[in-house]
Amino acid sequence: MLKKVALWIVLGVVIAGGWGWLASVESSILAQDDTSPSPTPLADPTMDTLDLEAIAAIDLHAYPEVPVISEYAQQLYSDALASDSDPNSFIKVGDCMTDNPYFLRPIGKDDYALGEYDQLQHVIDQFSTAEHNAFSRVSMAAAGGFNTASILDSLWANPEFCESGETPLACEVRVMQPSITLMMFGTNDVFYLDEAQFDFFLRSIVVEAIRANTLPILSTFPHRPEFPEESVLYNQIVVQVAQDYDIPLINLWRALEPLPNQGVDPDDPTHLSAPTSGAVCHFIDENMQAGFTVRNLLTLETLDVVLNTAAVTETSD
Repeated sequence: MLKKVALWIVLGVVIAGGWGWLASVESSILAQDDTSPSPTPLADPTMDTLDLEAIAAIDLHAYPEVPVISEYAQQLYSDALASDSDPNSFIKVGDCMTDNPYFLRPIGKDDYALGEYDQLQHVIDQFSTAEHNAFSRVSMAAAGGFNTASILDSLWANPEFCESGETPLACEVRVMQPSITLMMFGTNDVFYLDEAQFDFFLRSIVVEAIRANTLPILSTFPHRPEFPEESVLYNQIVVQVAQDYDIPLINLWRALEPLPNQGVDPDDPTHLSAPTSGAVCHFIDENMQAGFTVRNLLTLETLDVVLNTAAVTETSD
């Protein structure tokens, strides 16, 4: 807990340093080698492309909770599998809502009950191999206090496992060689970054993931009660980014909306709610009124759609 508090404080100081630091990060990103493998040519994001009028017209209720996988996303996943990416590996990228023992980790410890969703067992089998258990892994690309800027800054990489100059995202990708990257940001970004900065860094993360031969899957983030207008706006940006890069989007915001307190822990709005039993991966009864349980289920369902779509595509070929 003390480490997380310290990270929040230091990160606040860094972000508060303003445009000088942001400009240096932007320059380092734009200076990266553009020769890495990529399914399609991807231009480097810039800070001046955000169309707030178009963003404001996005209806968050219009997007499904579990995505449909587009042809381009299918191709990204096929390219990942055809490269050195591990078909049994996904990585988790995000802030404290992702770096949390309640997000997917119980599945890796066989603490789950699928109930009426037993068709998802093959997803658990796929990513729970003897060599890697993607569910139980503690990601180096997720930490309390992270936002979209920090994930691309080598300052926040774990020196015990990461190479010199390596960002948390690049480090986790190198170690895990994932075929899929699950990412959710926004909870901290609404406090530290303006909308143009959030848009830029989120796009940069997506581009880096695609260039690393992994399928990025974005997620809208839970309502932040202290920042209601920003929560909507930044989620609209998430939707726009997913559309622009034609990648899957989990609409967690919509799924959580009807839950008590909109699926957020009433005592800590930077965390999702959990069942009193703690059984966040038991998809039955009253557990489905907890934010973490719903997020875990939506994640499994999305992985299921990706795997099933890939299987159908392979059969048709």
